[in-house]
Amino acid sequence: MDFWRVLNWHPSAPDPSANGHPLYIWPRQGAGRVDDPDREYKVLYVGDSPEGAVAEAFGRYLTWTPDILAPPPGTPYGTRKALVRYTGDPAVLDLDDPQVLLDWSLRPSSVVSRDRDSTQQWARAIYDKGSFEGLSWWSFYEPRWASIGLWDVKGLQVAGDPEPLTMDHDAIQEAAAIIRKVIR
Repeated sequence: MDFWRVLNWHPSAPDPSANGHPLYIWPRQGAGRVDDPDREYKVLYVGDSPEGAVAEAFGRYLTWTPDILAPPPGTPYGTRKALVRYTGDPAVLDLDDPQVLLDWSLRPSSVVSRDRDSTQQWARAIYDKGSFEGLSWWSFYEPRWASIGLWDVKGLQVAGDPEPLTMDHDAIQEAAAIIRKVIR
């Protein structure tokens, strides 16, 4: 399976422990939908399509300008926003499957709730079961896209070089068209 993510990429980041590496997982977590409230595991958030990853990264902005592609202050010179593709076959629990929701006593509204204490609790219960390496749910921006949280990334491989993003990049153009964002 292929997964995509928008990240602050630095071409000389040597390994996954370095910010800017495609497999780097931000250590200060807690606000994400399926983050671990006990901080025993970290979550890598990816999408099932390039457009979905772009929408999740930039969808909160009303207008898309080159400013959204600027790396955060304090990042090393040469850091760029990039789209990276991963391959792998992790065991992901699909929360878009009605039977899975029944099995876990979850309602669709529980999955997309903005109450992070609640979502993190059921995510932790799924993690504790030990049968899955992550879970997926429908994207806030477009339900055809899946958002995926992976707590086990050992089987992920970076597929090719990260693609530096520009406002002309196909994934940016397509995501903007689908979720109706203005590009300037």
